[in-house]
Amino acid sequence: MACLAGALLVAGSAFGVDTGFYLGGSIGPSNEKYDASTFNTNVGNRSTGFQIGAGYRPVPGFAGELDEVRFGRVSAGLNRADTDAIMLSGLVFLPIHVVNLYGRLALMDWHTYGRCNCDPALLAPLPFHRTGASFAYGIGAGTDVYYSYSGNLGVRLEFEKFDVAHANKMTLASIGLTWSFL
Repeated sequence: MACLAGALLVAGSAFGVDTGFYLGGSIGPSNEKYDASTFNTNVGNRSTGFQIGAGYRPVPGFAGELDEVRFGRVSAGLNRADTDAIMLSGLVFLPIHVVNLYGRLALMDWHTYGRCNCDPALLAPLPFHRTGASFAYGIGAGTDVYYSYSGNLGVRLEFEKFDVAHANKMTLASIGLTWSFL
């Protein structure tokens, strides 16, 4: 165990990356496609999604994050759905000079709220609510662009895929900012 702790300390000084708490937010195109079991027809489109969260980086090569993700609205005719999620993520970083490449693995609790015109005999769409827990994963790159005595401002580019039970596809490609506290 002492060898592992020593290796992490050496890795920390080699990475040259600050550890500690950080806040972040990102925005970008969300791609959602729902299967026929949700709407009796395949429905999908792109909208704008966003993600906000907080994280802690105890060592330079690893971080934990808690995020809220909103995917935007998908609609077709009278059918519509809004999906959001709370994610608990682990991130593993690979620093390359001034850029940190990273991978994300997350457990998420998702909720979909919508209206479905599933029965043509009904005059009004029926509301529905689905929930579940599943995995999400992604890749990204980030770098610090501003340094001050109180923290660092960073930029991230990320692509994430979400496994939602009733969706054929749910992704978010985003650009965001982070503020790490020193």
